[in-house]
Amino acid sequence: MANHGDFSMEARERAHRTVLVADVFADNAEVIVAELTNVADGAVLVAVVEADHSFAGTHHVERTDLVERVPQLEDGGGWAMVFSPGVNAADIRKRTDEMASIAQQRAAAIDRIIAKRAAR
Repeated sequence: MANHGDFSMEARERAHRTVLVADVFADNAEVIVAELTNVADGAVLVAVVEADHSFAGTHHVERTDLVERVPQLEDGGGWAMVFSPGVNAADIRKRTDEMASIAQQRAAAIDRIIAKRAAR
């Protein structure tokens, strides 16, 4: 049987933590939007939440450096979200709602798979 993903308890826990992190980003939507006005052409804003679910602030990152910088900013178990100028607080909250919804669906799917495997 092919394994099409990580359905471990650790993956389930990551999904639950992602829901909490989405709330942190949403709670800081106004801070993120305010900082977007200072982003230079060719750059984006990367907001970061630490592993302990605290908001760690924002970073201006050149688009060409995103692939390298985002993993650095997430180092230690944090999360990062990238925002472009022109985004408003409602847009951020919509994205974070979608992020939380996907994570909740993943956790529920993992729960179903774990239960199905336990019943065998």
